[in-house]
Amino acid sequence: MELTRAQEIFDQLYGNLPGYEIARAEKQRTGRGDASITYGEVLPAPFHEMVSAVSPKPGETFIDLGSGTGKATLLAAMLFPFSRLVGVELLPGLGDAARQVLQRYDAEFRPQLPPEHHGQRIEFIDGDMLEVDFKDTDVVFAHGTCYSPQLMQQLAVKLEELKPGARAVIAGQTIQSPAFSLLGMKVMRADWGSSITALYQRR
Repeated sequence: MELTRAQEIFDQLYGNLPGYEIARAEKQRTGRGDASITYGEVLPAPFHEMVSAVSPKPGETFIDLGSGTGKATLLAAMLFPFSRLVGVELLPGLGDAARQVLQRYDAEFRPQLPPEHHGQRIEFIDGDMLEVDFKDTDVVFAHGTCYSPQLMQQLAVKLEELKPGARAVIAGQTIQSPAFSLLGMKVMRADWGSSITALYQRR
């Protein structure tokens, strides 16, 4: 799908969704106040540029670690030929919002899209990204600007479970692991500002 059409659908799906308010309420409800789960949102054009840089291929799989209201996962579904896409979110209220958006996408938009979008499997999982099995995933995205050093170390170890050739797009942080080759560094704009994004490939 062209970026302009994906942007149109994205705006209709998310135009009135108060993601930051949901995140604040969920952090209060769950008592999770640590900075590592600070909410932030991707923008379609910069996200498209970042993921395009790791050359997704037809039939590959995608996971967003810390998927919030599902923006990156649904953009990846619209913009790239992934066969399966998963968003993992620690705060259940954000996961609920993502699932509601997905229901609307399935009902109002997906039937009108080209056939390659009809068979895509998209789901949103509530849980800790470090406990989810994603070793068979081809492209991993993590908007990790506020992740703590400890979390980044744990994530690097977790990412080493990926199969050779898998790619990781890490916004706002870098990982230190001999298991990965650095493909490049880019600047990604988000709704709150810009961050350096590191692109890796599993050796």
